[in-house]
Amino acid sequence: MDTMPRVLPRAVKQPIFARNYWRRNSWITVGAILLIAILGYFTRWICDDALIFTRIVEQILAGNGPVYNLGERAEASTSTLWQWLLAFAGFVFGQSDTSTLSWMLGLLLTAAGFGFAVSATSRLHGGHVAAMVPCGILALLGVRPVWQYATSGLETGLNTFWMALCWWLLVRLRDNESAKHVVTAAFVMGLGPLVRPEQTLVAAVFLLALWLVAKPTWRVTLAAVAAAGALPVGYEIFRMGFYGILVPMPALTKNASESFWARGFAYVGDFANPYLLWLPLVLCTVLLAGVLRRHRSDRVVTLTPVVAGVLSLAYLLKVGGDYMHARMVLPIFFLLMLPVLVLPAAKKTRVLGVVLLVWAVLCASIGQFVPQDSKLIDDERGYYHAWTGQAYPTESADFTPRMRYLKDALSPRTLIYEDPHERILTARLREDVPSKSMVIGVYLGTVGVISPVDVGVVDFWGLANPIGARFEFPTVKPGHSKPLSNAWLLADYADPDAPVLSPGNFALRADVTADQVAAARHALSCGDLAEIQRSTREPMSPGRFWANLTGAVHRTGVTVPPDPFVAERKFCGNP
Repeated sequence: MDTMPRVLPRAVKQPIFARNYWRRNSWITVGAILLIAILGYFTRWICDDALIFTRIVEQILAGNGPVYNLGERAEASTSTLWQWLLAFAGFVFGQSDTSTLSWMLGLLLTAAGFGFAVSATSRLHGGHVAAMVPCGILALLGVRPVWQYATSGLETGLNTFWMALCWWLLVRLRDNESAKHVVTAAFVMGLGPLVRPEQTLVAAVFLLALWLVAKPTWRVTLAAVAAAGALPVGYEIFRMGFYGILVPMPALTKNASESFWARGFAYVGDFANPYLLWLPLVLCTVLLAGVLRRHRSDRVVTLTPVVAGVLSLAYLLKVGGDYMHARMVLPIFFLLMLPVLVLPAAKKTRVLGVVLLVWAVLCASIGQFVPQDSKLIDDERGYYHAWTGQAYPTESADFTPRMRYLKDALSPRTLIYEDPHERILTARLREDVPSKSMVIGVYLGTVGVISPVDVGVVDFWGLANPIGARFEFPTVKPGHSKPLSNAWLLADYADPDAPVLSPGNFALRADVTADQVAAARHALSCGDLAEIQRSTREPMSPGRFWANLTGAVHRTGVTVPPDPFVAERKFCGNP
């Protein structure tokens, strides 16, 4: 069987009119890049969740590894690639506080993603010989959250860039089916799980399309499979051995394996209804149907992002969406628009393009919509604009003033807690905790950047806490449904030889009893809970890595009753 790479034919010199069209259509690409960059810049911001990445980067650059707290291995971020990209940027620019770098890098990647995506779609539809109408571009730019999440400090920009690059590589495959191109494309597409875990589904669809379009030999196929799986599989082995579980900690906190269909439909509706998004989606579906009729040979390529988007939408509906307005729907919206970002300027395309232009201008000029259920879904940018008092909250210093009192209250060997009334409540820290003190914070990112790397941060909501993440609470608001009660906090971190806390002493809550603390402390010393503690806190060694690796599947499935007495019976048996 022939395994030699295919060779491209010599490029044919384009006629003058074709080159003129190419130059004209290149302005659409440049225009899309500039528009998203400008709109993103004028709505720039970061959120508290972005500061979670900043804290992890500080730990990495301090030599403590990808952890949130010294001596406790918990994977608090859901985008591995974004975490390490920020760490690399921090190393290059000599900054451990990457909050400002995060929004700049996100905007740069978003703009580059738009450029790759528009260039690929124009190429797919013969952009070198036909004028184009920016249909899908108008649909994207008419939605204000698309601008806002061009920054935010989260991985959205990286997500946009990765999807656009996958699309660009797949479209180019029609003209270059060499073994080198196939393997390169497979490597890039295989990065999906490291961009975000749910992008594994998108990566699988693109990889299948790559194989169907290229029809590579079995040797090239094996090389492509190895390239696609090298980093994701390697990192998963590292995750299992280092952290002791199969998925990032927030996946446990949000009960990502369960089904919340009703909440998922409400979340998607919260995004689609205010922007009348059904109009551009219907119009773009009509345009896509016309494209498929004209270009049957390119159906696999054209439909790949659509299939990936529909499957991602089904998954999002299943897991119940998110608490941030629009955030988790935006990658799906981007995928669905990829085949129709630009289309040849036929009569019907021009008419529908004008309709989309009117809709986009009206939609973009209305302003920010308030989420339909503000108790479950947040307008994150609006919230942090008000919370920080900054029009453009783009650095950690914008977030810390309201909680500066926490830093001022830090003292060695103390467990510090801030309640909603901004009172400082303390207990003596257990002697074997490696951090010099511990702070319990509701705003995980902000408390994290306030605290030095040798001061531990206990996440009240369980996103970075191995016990709280496993609580058997029903998920109402993703990421905010598993409060870590004070009985567990005292049991895990407070010195057991300290005086018994009571309302007359310095109780963190008046309803916390010594019996509850004792039951929680006993539960933590038994069975699966004791092993979870060892997997995250025992010094790393070859033996510990192997124990973590081999026990990761079981450990991932462990759940913890929030009631200390029930947990004690579950893990220790009847007392």
